[in-house]
Formats: sequence, C-alpha cells, structure tokens
Amino acid sequence: MSLRLRLLSAIIMYSCLAQFLHLYSQTFSISQPPKNLGAPVNSSRNDFAPTVSPDGSFMIFNSNRNGAYQDLFISYARDGAWSEPEPLSRLNSPFNDETPFLSADGTVLLFSSDRDGSIEMPRDNRNQIKVSFDLYWSKRVNGGWSAPEPLPGRVNTMYHEKTPSLSRDGKTLYYCMWHFGDMEKSVVLCGEYRNRKFINIKPMPAPFNTGYRDVALIPAEDLGGFIFASNRPDSIGMFDIYFVSYKDGAFGAPVNLGDKVNSKENEIYLTRADQRYFICSNREGGKGLFDLYSSLVFNKDANFETRAIHFDFDKAEIQKESYPYLEALAKFLKEHGERTIGIVGHTDLHGSVEYNDRLSLKRAEAVKNYLAEKGLDSKRIKIFGAGKSQPVVDQVGSGFDELNRRTEFRILKNK
Repeated sequence: MSLRLRLLSAIIMYSCLAQFLHLYSQTFSISQPPKNLGAPVNSSRNDFAPTVSPDGSFMIFNSNRNGAYQDLFISYARDGAWSEPEPLSRLNSPFNDETPFLSADGTVLLFSSDRDGSIEMPRDNRNQIKVSFDLYWSKRVNGGWSAPEPLPGRVNTMYHEKTPSLSRDGKTLYYCMWHFGDMEKSVVLCGEYRNRKFINIKPMPAPFNTGYRDVALIPAEDLGGFIFASNRPDSIGMFDIYFVSYKDGAFGAPVNLGDKVNSKENEIYLTRADQRYFICSNREGGKGLFDLYSSLVFNKDANFETRAIHFDFDKAEIQKESYPYLEALAKFLKEHGERTIGIVGHTDLHGSVEYNDRLSLKRAEAVKNYLAEKGLDSKRIKIFGAGKSQPVVDQVGSGFDELNRRTEFRILKNK
C-alpha cells in the first residue's frame, strides 16, 4: 500500500473512531450524572451488582447489610420509589451469594456462591480449606424462585467463578474465573448452552484477557457490543466501565464511558432496563462502601422502546410509578425541540386483535397527553396503536407478557 493510501486509511480510521467515541459519549454521558439511589436501597455496608428486570419493576443485588456475608436482595419500583430491599431467603445460603444476573426475559437468575456443596480446592499444608465460588441458577416460577442449582456442564471448578451473564437468547454464558486470592490472574470465559448444559468453555479473545482484570461482562446486543468493567491504563479511577463493539465476529477497541459515568474510584456492573441505567460505585458522597446509582439515558438520534410506562390492567390510565421516567423524557424532548416523534403502543398477546388495537392507541394517546401537559407541542407527537401485531416474543405468560407490553418512540423527522 502506498504512503498516500496508508495516510488516507489512517484518516478514515481516525474519523470513524472519533464518530464512534462521540456516539457513545452522547449515549452514555448525560446531563445528570448517575444518582445515588439512597435509602432504603443503599446501606452503610456494601450494596453491589444490580440486575434489573426487563420492565424495570424490580431489582436484585447483593449486600452484606445483614451480617458478614453477602446475601441477595430484591427491591420493587413502586409509586416512583424503590421499596425496602427484602432478602431472597429461598436463594440465600449461610455463606456468600453475590453478583446476580437476570436473563433478558427475567425468568432466570444466575449468581455466584461459596455455599456448601461448591467445588473446593484441596486442603493446604496446614489442613485448611480454601473456599471456592461456583455459579448457580434459579428459575422464576409463579412469581417465586426455584431452589438454586449449580450450572450444568463444565462450568464450575475448584477456582472462583463469578460475575455470570447470558446472551439475550440464553445460548451463551459469560463469566470470570480466578484462583483463590489471586484476581490478578482473572480470565473472562464463555460457553455454549446445548442439550441442557454448558459446553465448549473457552477464554474470550482479545481485547479481553490481556492483563487488565476485566470483570462483569454484560451483553448489550441492542447497542452492538458488550459492557464490562476493567482497570485498563486509561481508567479514570481504578475499575471503570467500558463498552466494546462486536460486529461480524470481530471486537472493536474498548471505549471508556467517560467521567459522566466513571469516577476516580470504582465503577462496576452497568445494567440496563431500556433507558434506565444502574451501576455500583464506591465514589465519594455515598451512604456506605459500594452504593447503587441510577440514571436515565436517551439517544436523540435513534428510535427506542421502554417498559417503564405502566398502566392499570386493561386500562389506559398511567400509573404513578411511570411519572419519573416521563418527566425525564419530557425534559429530553424539550432540549431537542427539532425532533418530531411517534408514540406506538404495544400490548401482550391476550385478547382480540380489535380490542388490543384500541387499547394500545388509547395508551399511546395517554402518553401524548402527559407530555403535552409538561409543555411539549402536541404537533410534534404522532400516535399509533400496534396492538399485539408486533410482539417481541410470540408467547404468552409471565416473563413474556412483560416484554410485549411496551411503548415505542420513533424519530419521525427533524425540523
């Protein structure tokens, strides 16, 4: 390749990278930095590793607020606030239960535990046992959780397995493994789910496993990549949150999400329910050690869906718990007054086509009226009712109905 072509190629590559960085700066760097969730979610102890249901109605995290060991807790979003966290007694053990992850449909919970029964290392020369963390899962059934079981297949070893996550289709497992007391040698692994077990466990390729203690790898397929935490050379603090693109089987360069997300301390576990983002951090100003933080992120140049707008059953009245999201959305739309948007209501698959078409249109109209009451020009807002014609999942029942009930916002045109 000639010098001129190499120079041109470098300019194009730099331009693409600059656009990429700008895009994700715009996507993640918001006018309001992550906000501490406060009491009763956060305590004076460690509150860590949030994972949120697809509709954002509940959050599970681990905390040692009740003693020396980590337990799993659940908190519900009710009337615009998070409820008092409740221990998941059916899942917790007398030892550590931590780093939970909810599947994309909210029906499977993965977590790490050093409970009795986990695979342990041989006793050392002083006859002492070195505990080991293994990965477990539980299924959500009729509003409750099944008894946890070790992940099937060749996942668990005598070493520490932590920070599990699943691809949206549930066919790929991601997690970290390291030797007892030696996180410096942590490895990010992946495996395939086939015939009811996880097989073909192998290390993730570069840019992972290059000596930077990457952890908490979480798929972000709608963004075209993965989110993870790492202490790479460009970290603002210690552990920062990064995004890495993934397209056509190839990874891009990891991008630090910047100082509107990261601080000079530690940020880990960016989890999302549509435009609602949650992290844990031990930054200054928290209630305890690690606290949970949240923010709302909207992208002015892309269509988006949300399940944060809730209605009374079989009605078009917006529930109060939806108000914080709608107020943030109204503020965002006011700041980008050149956008004309379409609001599309979607229902689950219960009931007749005609009834769901009418109900979805009424719900879209209710959202339009709310935004208009907040000062938006109603001429900027078009409404549509899709009913049950465009399901996310062509199934009915708990876990599927929540995915199909949603409100979609489409960027129709710019002035």
